[in-house]
Amino acid sequence: MEQTVYAVRRHAAAVRQQPSDRRSPSQGNMDLQFCPLADAPFGVEVRGVTWERPDEITVQRLTVALRGHLLLVLRGQTVPTEGQLDEFMRGFGRLVLETEDGAFHYALQVHQEGPKSEQAIANSHYLKRRADNTGSTYHSSGEYGHTELIWHNDQNHKPQLKTLSVFEAIDCEPVVVPTVFRNMYVAYETLPMDLRARLEFKQVVHFDPRLPGPKELPRLCDAMHPIFTPHPQSGRKALLVNDYTYRIVGFERSESDRLLAELRAHTDEWAPHYFHQWRTGDLCIWDNIGLQHRRDSVPPNQKREMRQHGGVAE
Repeated sequence: MEQTVYAVRRHAAAVRQQPSDRRSPSQGNMDLQFCPLADAPFGVEVRGVTWERPDEITVQRLTVALRGHLLLVLRGQTVPTEGQLDEFMRGFGRLVLETEDGAFHYALQVHQEGPKSEQAIANSHYLKRRADNTGSTYHSSGEYGHTELIWHNDQNHKPQLKTLSVFEAIDCEPVVVPTVFRNMYVAYETLPMDLRARLEFKQVVHFDPRLPGPKELPRLCDAMHPIFTPHPQSGRKALLVNDYTYRIVGFERSESDRLLAELRAHTDEWAPHYFHQWRTGDLCIWDNIGLQHRRDSVPPNQKREMRQHGGVAE
């Protein structure tokens, strides 16, 4: 454990070195500036983004920032149109909505027929999406507010995981309910070696929170993923256990429950957290393999107009 903790601390010290904000002709088609987020164990503020297809050098610079800091908070840029945001994000991979799995997932998110969970029913009023399944999802609290959003990775309940998630504050009051992020790479890297060895090749079951649970709608799973999921580009492993994780495949239920409780307790103690207080115009892009996020319930009529882009798949 001591060697693992030392390695994590050494890695954290290395990534605190910010990318240079001095632009040269070889630094791409955007005048990017990077600034540390105050009192944050990860994340970096980025300014100078323009809504055009980023060239290769710009993609490399932003990708390096994502690998080191995991969360980019884009500030000081104009609000992009749907087309501009799509074109920008295509520089980093396949848009989720342009994959067969992703389009199916987002179509079901709002337009599915059949039974829905209590959470899906309670929150259906603030999800706005076109029936042809194009564009982003818009979130507005309105007169009903939002229920709590528990710890999760976006789309972890489907076979295809997002690699990059995108969320934007269109219009917010000065102080609104923040989004909390936690670093699950560190949660994995600080696990005791004997526990890591025991779980190394296990898979975890996730259920879609928009559908009734397995007791009401019996089924084995909606998706399974490695409990230690590597990022498809960097290979860095993250602990993929969150509040939607149901069981570990291959263990009796009592042992699975015990191990999940142990992993969650470990995460609470070891995973660094960052509370993002939204400002109007903030657009956050984050590593959806390594970061999980949650938020408290949003009270009725709080001005918190948000846009969720479909994101990028591997």
